[in-house]
Amino acid sequence: MFRNLPLSTKLLLTLVPLFLVLILSSYVLTSQGQEEAMMEQAKNSAFERAHIVRLALVQQMLENEMVDDAFVDGLRRVGGLQDLYIRIKTENLHLKDWLEDSVRTVRLMKREAEASAKGSLGEEVFNTGSALFVNRESDIEAIIPFKAEKKCQACHDVPVNHVLGAAHITVPMAQINASIAANSQRTALITFGFALLTVLVGALLYRSLIQKPIKSLVAATEAIGQGNLNVEVRVSGAKDELGVLSQSFEGMRKALRTAQDALRTSTVGQIAGSLIRDFRAPMRQIIAAVGQIEKGEPDPAMRAQLVNTAKNSVFDMNKMAQDLLDFTTGEMKVNKRSANIQNFLNYVAENVRQDLDRDMIKLEVSHGFTGNAPIDYERCSRAVANIISYSVNYIPPGGVIRLMSKSQGAGFQIIISDNGNGIPAQFLDRIFEPFNRVVQEKGLGLSMALAKRIIDAQGGKVTVASEEGKGTVFTITMAGA
Repeated sequence: MFRNLPLSTKLLLTLVPLFLVLILSSYVLTSQGQEEAMMEQAKNSAFERAHIVRLALVQQMLENEMVDDAFVDGLRRVGGLQDLYIRIKTENLHLKDWLEDSVRTVRLMKREAEASAKGSLGEEVFNTGSALFVNRESDIEAIIPFKAEKKCQACHDVPVNHVLGAAHITVPMAQINASIAANSQRTALITFGFALLTVLVGALLYRSLIQKPIKSLVAATEAIGQGNLNVEVRVSGAKDELGVLSQSFEGMRKALRTAQDALRTSTVGQIAGSLIRDFRAPMRQIIAAVGQIEKGEPDPAMRAQLVNTAKNSVFDMNKMAQDLLDFTTGEMKVNKRSANIQNFLNYVAENVRQDLDRDMIKLEVSHGFTGNAPIDYERCSRAVANIISYSVNYIPPGGVIRLMSKSQGAGFQIIISDNGNGIPAQFLDRIFEPFNRVVQEKGLGLSMALAKRIIDAQGGKVTVASEEGKGTVFTITMAGA
């Protein structure tokens, strides 16, 4: 089904989903990128705040040899770190002996208990020494370890980089997340706008640069297919594939027209020569008959025979002229009307019976289909009569021609069969060619070509089967009512 759609529809069904995928991918990737960037900024902010807190705590320890609760509360207020708390483990501090006293120990144990009451999150940083970040729905919890520096060894009996404690900092993300969502939506809208603009511009370019030239080529192809070589192909000045194709097609049309003109000239000569040659025999008969009559032939019977001979010769010449006229008029106009096929066959039989009687050939008519069907009555009778006349050339005196009809699906068939000598196999595929007389038949050799043209013009089909020594069968298949 897809392959039968117009090219523009195929492009639409292909490109639109691709653009939608592009927009969705852009939205997802942009959101992820912005989220990762914001997350990185939040981590850096947490590190900076923790660094400030650590410096303040170190300085406080160096100056006062202790960090009291009031100082920590001050850090929260000044630094905007309302959720800040310090997580420590007393066994990790390793204070110098001169700093050990019961008051300090009680204060440190209290702080450790307060931190533990907030949960176990962050305990692992004392072992890993690495910062821990936990992404919540509206914020990020950062646990930044405080590692001992050389100056810390003045109060703590620990090596450098030993984890003395950790700052637990909450970084709000609600506003950041809202900003990410807004930026993602804005990016999606911009991408959609560009995609829509691209589709519209692409459609305009496709229509002007591809669709119009293709339509012109299709129209020219259809016209040439109907035999009209006067339709000029519009050749664009572009050097792209369509421009080259248009130029090639126009060159082909001109070459075909030249060949057609040459063929017509040749055909006129062939027709004239054939017409003169084939008119000679009946004209000789007419001249001979008229000459006998002028001499005053006394026998009335002989006189009537001479008149009949002249009359038949005139009829033969008229038939040849009519065949030539019908064949060379070009497009055949069909006038179909409903007709009773039984009456039609009887009409054809009545028209050909006299000639068959003269050639001593018997005609048998049978009706297997008696209904009505749309046909061009006069032309169809001409086609059937031509086939019967052609068959006579292969039937000796005493032979039989059978004309019959029968149903065929929704239509019907007319079958002309005989018990003559049959048509040689090498001639079967040529009998419908114009000016091709495979036997010394009367006329121009157009009767079978004309018969086929008449049947084809009405949507029918004519076939032939023959076997030498047994006879020939012509089958005409036509559509029903």
